[in-house]
Amino acid sequence: MNKIKEISNTLDLFPTNMMRLEYLVDLGKKSQKNYPEEERKEENFIHGCSSHAWILLINSDPIQINTVSDSVIVSGLLYMLEMAFNGEPKSSIDNYDPQELITDLGLGGHISSQRLRGFDVAIKMMQNRK
Repeated sequence: MNKIKEISNTLDLFPTNMMRLEYLVDLGKKSQKNYPEEERKEENFIHGCSSHAWILLINSDPIQINTVSDSVIVSGLLYMLEMAFNGEPKSSIDNYDPQELITDLGLGGHISSQRLRGFDVAIKMMQNRK
């Protein structure tokens, strides 16, 4: 998918992991401003994440999500899901393995497994939405 390759290419522009993390923090700050406070409820909560995180599944096909976390880094990771999948058909994520997506985005080895667990659960939530 072109959007995933674009995100990976953007991350590749940063020569150090610290710069990639700063980019994620910037994305996370943007995400935190866009998520409605009233949607931070149980049905949108991403269980298994190391921080408190939510995904609002606005539409399943085409995909339309909104995400946020109390951790700006996790918010940035989740915002990458918005960047990659918003506006795409549901079929674009239905058979995507979360670990494969992490690799395709260029995040493998750069982000702790605890942070990636919530990312994995968010993908599964998107896949299970009818």
